[in-house]
Amino acid sequence: MQKISRRTFLAGIVAGIAAITIYAYAEAQRMFVTRLKLGLGTKAAFLVDTHIHGIGPVERQVLEVLQEERPEIILHGGDVIDEFTGSLDQVKSYLASLEADEKYVVFGNHDYWCGRAAELTRILEECGFKVLRDEVVKSGIGKIAGVDWRDDRQYDVGCCRADIILAHDPNVALYTHNAKVIIAGHTHGGVRLGSLTILTNSAYTRGLYDLGSSILYVSRGLGSIIPLRPTSPLELVILE
Repeated sequence: MQKISRRTFLAGIVAGIAAITIYAYAEAQRMFVTRLKLGLGTKAAFLVDTHIHGIGPVERQVLEVLQEERPEIILHGGDVIDEFTGSLDQVKSYLASLEADEKYVVFGNHDYWCGRAAELTRILEECGFKVLRDEVVKSGIGKIAGVDWRDDRQYDVGCCRADIILAHDPNVALYTHNAKVIIAGHTHGGVRLGSLTILTNSAYTRGLYDLGSSILYVSRGLGSIIPLRPTSPLELVILE
């Protein structure tokens, strides 16, 4: 058997890393639309983990889908921005372009960790979003409970009764099943090897979970701090 030289071995490693990086970047640009038939009587769009850095190809694709779908309600599950977001002017322009009769948002970890929560709140409100911080509101799809991010990831929502719980963290589902539907993000879909999840940061990682009295849907989201998403292409969720 012919020996592989150290130089050839290292070149193979570099080529492998480059191929994985290209693949992970491609997945960060590819978006799917998922439809959940919930009998809402109206149409709502669920966006999460947008991590807006500007108005690029992904943002334009989202706007195109929403223009075609024309949802009456937009729900945003947080991580609107992050530490790498520059000027908020383009963020405001993008958020203002998300058209719906009602718009609700909760904050995710990066919305707080970036240190601009107050400024982001002002911009969201100017763009017609109602920022929900552990409160219940009546909407065109029933009662929505918006759960604010907790760094300790423990949520006092056991008595929160609503039709829909809007949260950033899917671990909220560990603390309540009092809603018909719980929608969240945060995980970016994790990393999978076949059907096996090999990397996740939450008790629930992606897709639909039947919790008995509730269902939980964890979206892969629409962005990330660094645009590398191996095995987890982007996802925009339409609730009907």
